[in-house]
Amino acid sequence: MSTRSLFRVAPVVLAATLTGAMSLPEHRTPGAARDALGMHLGAVRLGSAGALTFNEDAILFLADSRGATLWALDPAESGKATFGERDLVADLDLKVAGLLGTTRDKIRFGDMARHPKTGSLYFTVSRVTANGSDPALVRARGPEQVELVDLEHIRNSSAPLPEAPSADGKTPWGQPQWTLAITDLAFVDGELWVAGLSNEQFASALRRIPFPFAKGGGLTTVEIFHTSHDRWETAAPIDAFLPITLNGTPSLLAGYGCSPIATFTRADLRKGGHLRGRTVAELGGGSRPVDMIRYQREGKEWVLIANSARTLMRLDPDEIARAPEMTKAVDHAFQPAGVGYLPVASAGVMHLTDFGPEMVAVLMRDIDTGAVKVVSYDKKWL
Repeated sequence: MSTRSLFRVAPVVLAATLTGAMSLPEHRTPGAARDALGMHLGAVRLGSAGALTFNEDAILFLADSRGATLWALDPAESGKATFGERDLVADLDLKVAGLLGTTRDKIRFGDMARHPKTGSLYFTVSRVTANGSDPALVRARGPEQVELVDLEHIRNSSAPLPEAPSADGKTPWGQPQWTLAITDLAFVDGELWVAGLSNEQFASALRRIPFPFAKGGGLTTVEIFHTSHDRWETAAPIDAFLPITLNGTPSLLAGYGCSPIATFTRADLRKGGHLRGRTVAELGGGSRPVDMIRYQREGKEWVLIANSARTLMRLDPDEIARAPEMTKAVDHAFQPAGVGYLPVASAGVMHLTDFGPEMVAVLMRDIDTGAVKVVSYDKKWL
């Protein structure tokens, strides 16, 4: 998921000279294989740092909404990360603040993703400054091993965001459009799928960008019936989405602010043009989904959704698949409707990622101390 910071972002790269506290793995992936993917060794210049996702080959995709750019990075890690069972990283904001030469209250987190081979956790972060904010990429390889990723010397490639919204434009509710240009990423069937706003008449869009980056792919503008707003929405972007198979059909589960859940078939999305999704649930107004994952427990698949102002919610994909479409508004502003969910006692959850066969990693802010930490939740309780 991507950050919603409204601070002006300065296009800088935070290098080792900024902190003097960065360490890097000694062994890097042979470059020839990555060069064959159109990647080269060089510097990555970020205007902002938001959504993250890995593909199965451990290429990290990073969204720069302000720069209207998608980056593919090779972290080139070796070895395995080592974490404890419950508290994965305590006081993460304090550790990151130390790396960036600031205080913990000046740190903002954009997204979290897990390296599929080493198990390291990656975070997009920003350091708030008097002139805006400085983006960076941080990696945790253990409870005390938190380090900046060297963006001055990393294999990378990039692609411009197709049909990017105006850099100076505003949404109907006054938010800068660039902050919503890229709201979420997923790697699906050899393509990078990108949710966010576009410059099209119907602004909410899903883009498909082939990797290695090249011309091609496509853009589909999307709309859904908004069960809290009682209207069809075309200007509000998807906040978080999840590739999933529903009743044998490759699909996307999409969550919107205030906060309907809709489904799209991937075959229909690949046709391009304009597409209406099926609204199947309302999670309750005044909140938005910030992350979605699917996981297995005792041979059954479940969906877990983190929300900005609600508990975690567990949904059953089988119920989603057979749910009737919702075309009428709920009666009350905060009323849930449609597919039901199990509320999972939690507070302050910011992002989720699958953490192996038994665990889910949770980036969260402690509601008592305000500290940001990463903990694990056992799937048998979810």
